[in-house]
Formats: sequence, C-alpha cells, structure tokens
Amino acid sequence: MTHRLRHYCLFALAGILTAGAANVAISQDAPVAQPVATPTSPVTAKPASDEVLGKIGEFEVKISDVRKSLETLTAAEREAMRSQPSALNQYVRALLVQKIVLREATAKGWDESEEVKERMSLLRDGVVATTFLESVSQPPAGFPSDEEVRAAYNANREALRVPKSWRLSQIFVADPAEDIEAPPSAEANAKMTKLADLLVAEGADFGAIAREHSEEEMSAERNGEIGWLAEPQIQPAVRDILPGLKLGEISAPVRMLDGWHFIKVLDIREPFVPTLEQIREQLVARLKQERSRAETQAFLGQLLRDNPIAVNEMVLSKLIPAESN
Repeated sequence: MTHRLRHYCLFALAGILTAGAANVAISQDAPVAQPVATPTSPVTAKPASDEVLGKIGEFEVKISDVRKSLETLTAAEREAMRSQPSALNQYVRALLVQKIVLREATAKGWDESEEVKERMSLLRDGVVATTFLESVSQPPAGFPSDEEVRAAYNANREALRVPKSWRLSQIFVADPAEDIEAPPSAEANAKMTKLADLLVAEGADFGAIAREHSEEEMSAERNGEIGWLAEPQIQPAVRDILPGLKLGEISAPVRMLDGWHFIKVLDIREPFVPTLEQIREQLVARLKQERSRAETQAFLGQLLRDNPIAVNEMVLSKLIPAESN
C-alpha cells in the first residue's frame, strides 16, 4: 500500500472515530494521558526505549511505528498535527483500529477479493508516477552543507523557539460525558473522594497510588507519568490550571470528556531557543524536504512546458450530470 493511500485510509478512520463511532471502545476526545512525541516542538528527545503508545487486542503501536508514518505526511497534514493536539491522538487510534480491521479482513480472505485486486490495479499508475517523482526530487549528495545548515539556523532562531513545557503525571478516573461541564457520576465521585483522601494522607506516594488506582493503563505503569508536553500539546482544561500549580503540587480533579484527571507537576521547562547542535537533525530534514519540493516543482514545470496540457471543456462538462428540473 502506498504512503498516500495508507494515510487516506488512516485519516478516514480518524474521521469516523471523531464523528463518534459509538460501538468502538475509543474515547472521542484525546485524553491528556497520551505520552506522544508530536511535531509541535522542534526538539524531540529520543526515548530510552521504543515505548508503546497504544494497544488494541493483541496489537500495539510503538513510537517508532508512528514516527515512520509521520515522516511521510504532507506539509498540510503535519500542520494539522501541530495546530490540533487531538489530531495526533486520533491518528494513533486510527493506526490501532486499522490493525484490528485488517486482521478481520485477512481472516475472511478479503485481501484476495476481486474488488481489492481491481482497486489495486487502478492504483498502480499512481504508485509508479508518485515514486518516480520522489526519485527525481532527491536533493544532491552532501546537501545541506554545514554552512547552509548554520545559515538556516541563524535566519530562523525565533521560529525555532520551544514553547513552555511541563513534565506531568496523572491519576485518571474514567467517567465519559458529552459535556465538559457534566458533574461526576456517583461511582466516579466515590472513587475521587477515596483518591483525595489517599493523596493527602501522611507519606502519600503519588506514583504508588497511580499504579494501583489510575484507570489509564499506560501512564499507570509509569507511576502515572505522562512525560513532557509542550504548551500547545496540552488540552485546554489541563493547560488552564497549570499556571497555578507549583512543582510537586497535585491539582483538584480536572474534568475532560473521558473522565477526571488528578494532575501533578513533576518539572517545568521555560521557553528556550535550542542550540544548533540540538536542532541540527531537524533542520537538515527540513532543508532536504524544501529542496525536494523545489526539485519536484522544477521537474514538473519543465515537463509541462515540453508537454502542454489540453482539456476539452465541452466534453468535460458531460461528466457532470445536469441538474434535474
């Protein structure tokens, strides 16, 4: 499957999830609990291990899986990820749903069906053309040079500024609702009352309490830790309460659509401009991408000058059904 077709399918699945596929046990709103490294910040620390981002049935999606997939996104798709923190969450969820759907389809032999074969045949021309364009748009060897990287860094220092970030931990109580203002259910209220008592008890250990009581599995396994999140990545309900929390302080339960979150601030990092060495890898990747785009445009421009397009508008209009009176 090509990258573009794969992403079309994934975004279609994400759209279904966002629209509220009630029979799929996936929260519509992106919980704060997802420790996802997004393209929002220009400095992305490499994880000590290839952490699991999500699970569904016997399948799991790891950081490396998502990173490989994100590398093939278009500029517009990456911008959507940056501007909407929930978009990446939905993308990861779509990856998981696709795995389970693919398992069901393969088990029934759908991958060998005539419908699939016909569609794959129709896609072949697009695959050949797209991959050929990718091959002719590769930047020359040695690009960018150290001088070009340094010039790009100096010209974009302010744009490279990393926003304020928080290292957070949580204890989560599931209590889905359609309204952010919804009061807690009786069951959730009882759980939160118990947790509040545990958290203020002498010698209380937030990590131990999270491991035992948090209802978000992945962060619970890490003593409740979510990890570093840049300000634009954080859901508004949580972001609004962070300025009032000191290091080590625990918030009152914060209502989100998936439930309630006790938030603890583990560390705070003020906005900063990364050094050239910290940002070099990302700068090189961006410069190569920009050069590749320029090479593609130059190739297509020359190709179209040599082979002008002619479309018969009168015949084209026949493809559009006339409005019925």
